Amino acid sequence: MAFNGDDDNDEDDYDDDNGDDDDDDDDDNGKLQTNMEIERNLGFVSAAIKMEVTKENMRFYIFFRCKLSESAKLIHETLQTVCGDCACSYQTVFRWVKEFNESKESLSDCPRPGRPKSRVNEQTIASTKKDIDEDPHISVRELSDTNGLLYGTVHSIITEHLRTKKVCARWIPHLLTVDQKRERVRCAMKLLYMFEPHGPKRLFNIVTGDETWFPFFIIPPKRLNRMWVDGQRDRPGVLRPEFQSRKRMFTVFFNYSGPLVVDIFIITSRYYNDRHILCQECAFPGKSAINEQRPQISTPRTLLLHDKAGPHKARATTHFGS
Repeated sequence: MAFNGDDDNDEDDYDDDNGDDDDDDDDDNGKLQTNMEIERNLGFVSAAIKMEVTKENMRFYIFFRCKLSESAKLIHETLQTVCGDCACSYQTVFRWVKEFNESKESLSDCPRPGRPKSRVNEQTIASTKKDIDEDPHISVRELSDTNGLLYGTVHSIITEHLRTKKVCARWIPHLLTVDQKRERVRCAMKLLYMFEPHGPKRLFNIVTGDETWFPFFIIPPKRLNRMWVDGQRDRPGVLRPEFQSRKRMFTVFFNYSGPLVVDIFIITSRYYNDRHILCQECAFPGKSAINEQRPQISTPRTLLLHDKAGPHKARATTHFGS
């Protein structure tokens, strides 16, 4: 009986061991079935609903499978099965699994140093172009402050996308109106008509002359002398311009071939005493020099062209030129 009893006990122990093995097998089978059901459901969703999977979606899925103690390799294979080419790489999955195992709870990236992403887009380009159209003199720094962009970003938009460059305005002698330009064209046509019998050769006998002052110092405008003062401060003083207005008069005569005479006139007491000094020294300086330098134009048909300034229209000037 004892032997049989021992056999019965052994059989009971064997049954208990088999029961434990069956429980472990049931757990493994249940986990495998759960994983298969998850993959089957994900595959069904991917096939039935075509939707864009974002990074946050993938990270949440990695977090979910990581809490189920899944390996990075298995998670990556599942993502490739569901998302195909849109799935993230194995290195990315491994990195996020490692961070989630280290108690990371957020799905966002940690802040990191470095250059920010460029904000060059259609909106910033259009905004920059609008500001330039409204004020062509605006600087890159002002555009940067107005649009909230970096200095280099604004410079890239201006040079690479808008294809613009900053240039200085061209110096012109006069700001003529449309009527004044038409009048000049009319006068030029009239002169050509007058010289028509002799053709363009008549223009070779014209000598044009004018004079201008060149100061030694640049005198600032008076508006730059203004300043805020209180009642306890005296009015400041500034040197009158004539005390520092040293200057020279340059007289230039030229014809079709280039300059004939460049003369420098120095103001002396004779300038104020002799009323003919301007005619002799400025109106037509160096008449003999013109004859020496350009003998071919020293003919009775040489014409002197001046503007309508007062000294040029004076009788002394016209008689001296003749």
